[in-house]
Amino acid sequence: MPVRMVLAVQDSRYVEPLLDYVQGSSFGNMLHVTAFTRMDAFLQYMTEHKPGLVVGDRDMLQAWLEAAGGDARHIAWLLLSEDGGALPSARGGEPGRGAAIAKYQPLPQLMEAVLAYCKGPLNGAVSEPKRHSGTTPVLGIASPLGGCGKSTIAMNMAKQLGVLGLRVFYLNLETANTGALFSSGTPEGEQRFSRLLYNVKAWQEENIAKRQAGAQRPEMPDVELGPFIVKHPGMKCDTFAPSQQVQELMEITEADTGLLLKLLAASDEYDLIIADTGGCIEERTLGVLEGADLLMWVLLDDLVSMYKSGVWLNYLESRHPELFRNAMGKSRYVMNRFTGQLANPLPRQASGLDGALPYIPSWKQVHQEDLLLCSPIFQREILKLCRALLEKPGLVSFHADGDRAYG
Repeated sequence: MPVRMVLAVQDSRYVEPLLDYVQGSSFGNMLHVTAFTRMDAFLQYMTEHKPGLVVGDRDMLQAWLEAAGGDARHIAWLLLSEDGGALPSARGGEPGRGAAIAKYQPLPQLMEAVLAYCKGPLNGAVSEPKRHSGTTPVLGIASPLGGCGKSTIAMNMAKQLGVLGLRVFYLNLETANTGALFSSGTPEGEQRFSRLLYNVKAWQEENIAKRQAGAQRPEMPDVELGPFIVKHPGMKCDTFAPSQQVQELMEITEADTGLLLKLLAASDEYDLIIADTGGCIEERTLGVLEGADLLMWVLLDDLVSMYKSGVWLNYLESRHPELFRNAMGKSRYVMNRFTGQLANPLPRQASGLDGALPYIPSWKQVHQEDLLLCSPIFQREILKLCRALLEKPGLVSFHADGDRAYG
């Protein structure tokens, strides 16, 4: 289990390169870092959480130690020292469980020193505090349209939330997995995902047989997800290795999808699961419509796209009325490639727009897939959208500064 580490440094020019390095290196498997450059946000976070380790500059650590008093004795911390001065202390002069390391040193050595302290004699083994058992929220991203930028939105969301310190799982359920463009997938990875699907289907078949025999059935299969999960350095999140087995993907049922979402949510390893769907009447999409806590429908403001959106939503409503009715209660509508003024009427199911994302002209001629995750304008608007759709309703809690986007 990765150690939950809080990084509290007021200089964003120090924080951002360190975050990028950790998330793009093997340290990302060992440390889950939540970063702060604002004193008030850091202190508020520390009143609500007990991380395994706090690493910070002198002012941030001193403010926390004074505010926390005796409670700080239970949390290990490291001072990023510039001057070799005395360690900060809690109220009453208690030094707590702290030590100092040089603030300015090569990042590999810095992170090795942090890990060594985690395992050292002063601190013992820093263990990850157990999160309260509960259900991880699921954000389903769907669209009646193909080619509307839905997956680009989903992947940018995963990246920006991951950089902010949230633990995100990106579940791509498209038949042609767009995530494969951003991945160095391997045949072994595909085989692992195939094995997971086999386990999911086998458990359901066994469960049906038990139900028919009147035997007691477990609520969830005893499946360890860890071996099937890969870390995606570009998107700063976890995911399954993308599969090119089209027939296998097309055979994923609504029930399979629902069980995958339940397994991920029950693992208690993530702050948010983003489910990126395919066509709006595919069984995988129906499973997300049923299992998601919040649904984001992506629309485009042109005459043909609005017409098609209305047709598909009408069909979905007539074909699956109960599912559709439940889905509408948790649906939000976002206009992608928005140019500033709405030109066409929305589908009748949409009471209004809940957000908009800008048109990025340079993406029309992108020949490097990574550039789709590196637009500062789009990233800034993605963060605003995340705050509006996810933070304000209380689905997730952000602990980072403003709407600053990270590349």
